[in-house]
Amino acid sequence: MHLIIKILNAQPYQLTLQFNNGEVRVVNLEEKIKSKSTTPTGKYKMLLDKNYFTKVKVHKEWQTIYWDNGLDFCPDVLYQMSKLLIDY
Repeated sequence: MHLIIKILNAQPYQLTLQFNNGEVRVVNLEEKIKSKSTTPTGKYKMLLDKNYFTKVKVHKEWQTIYWDNGLDFCPDVLYQMSKLLIDY
């Protein structure tokens, strides 16, 4: 299982993440967020706010990313969606 150790960079809809296997990968979540933002008050809709999106955090226990609105992503899904930037 791939787990997230650290967020190295958070830009609107794009995150640079360090995984537990030492890889640094970039994931673009724009399409996923937009496709799931179907309700005006939904959690995904909140992520369309660029300032809110960049307030992403690492959940130390689950070792994945999350936002204060309770939304999180499976680290394996993030790994599969991402592109390798650096392999240590």
